Amino acid sequence: MKINTVKKKAAEILTLKPETRDSDFYLMYYIWKDEFDALDISEIKLDFDRINIVNLLSLLKDRRLSHPSGIMRARRKLQEEYPKLRGEVWKARHAEQENVKEELGYNRGSL
Repeated sequence: MKINTVKKKAAEILTLKPETRDSDFYLMYYIWKDEFDALDISEIKLDFDRINIVNLLSLLKDRRLSHPSGIMRARRKLQEEYPKLRGEVWKARHAEQENVKEELGYNRGSL
C-alpha cells in the first residue's frame, strides 16, 4: 500500500477505533486485516485471524501488506496534525516532556 493510502486508512481506523491511538500493534492488525481481505490469495486459504507466521512474513516480504514502519510513521504524522486522533499515552508522554528535558539538562542554558 502506498504511503498516502496507508495514511488515509490509518486516519479512518484511528477515528473509528480509539484503542488503536495508543497501540501500533492494534493499528497494524486492522490495516493488515483490511489489506489481507482485499487480496486475491488463492494459495492461502486462511482467515486473517488464523494466518500462520510464515504466511504473514511472506506477505510482508512480497510487499503485499504494508510495512510496519510505514504504518507507525503514518500514525505519528496523523497524531501530530490532528490532535483529536491522539491517545491517552500520547497525552501523558507529552505532559512529561518538560521533566525529561530538565533531567537531560536541555533547560540549563549553554554549557
